[in-house]
Amino acid sequence: MQTKERVRWRSRDPLHREVTNLRVLIADSCPLFLLGLQTFLAHQEGVAVVGVARTPEEVMELLRSRRPSLLIVDLAIARPNNFRVIRQAHHLAGAKVVVITNYTSPEYLAGAIQAGALGYLFKESDPSLFLLAIRTVQEGKPWIQREFTEALFTLLKGPVPPPQILTPRERSVLALLARGMTNKEIAYQLRIKPGTVKEHISRLLRKLNLRNRTEAAVYAAHFDLSPQA
Repeated sequence: MQTKERVRWRSRDPLHREVTNLRVLIADSCPLFLLGLQTFLAHQEGVAVVGVARTPEEVMELLRSRRPSLLIVDLAIARPNNFRVIRQAHHLAGAKVVVITNYTSPEYLAGAIQAGALGYLFKESDPSLFLLAIRTVQEGKPWIQREFTEALFTLLKGPVPPPQILTPRERSVLALLARGMTNKEIAYQLRIKPGTVKEHISRLLRKLNLRNRTEAAVYAAHFDLSPQA
């Protein structure tokens, strides 16, 4: 399998971070890929594969019954009904989402970002990258291969200023927005009012020359933003 480049390594020895109590649901239409990934993850310490699915309907059923903490889902399964699977992974099980795919499609990937997926990598990636993606997403941080962020960034129109022009609060709001959170959820996370969140979003969109939340999520993914302390 081919190793793809990550946007940024998050530690000097990222592959030695432990995964603990991680309950994984895998969704893909290819039985051979499902078996291979399931077998690989089953041999990783602290990881339990709680189910496999081949259709969006099976994913929804297993989200309710198995309540995984992480969903690894093929883009083709995640995409129908405005990425309902990704949204429901959060609402039904509180699960984080890693999207896997064989191709880059900026529009589809932008939709997955807006729906709340945190991880994005090619299915042909080296197993070590799967582990790195899982461990990073488990911490609530985005993990996106460079090929995806470069493709996504082509969706943005006009000149795009650097994130340094934002205040720390605006950066935090933007990073949480990129995780698919609603204004109410962002407000709860930051302990501010939903109306204040709305004002921050309007202000940061103007500053960054962005038109909507989807473009803001793409921007945050490209610059690998995380909430400010």
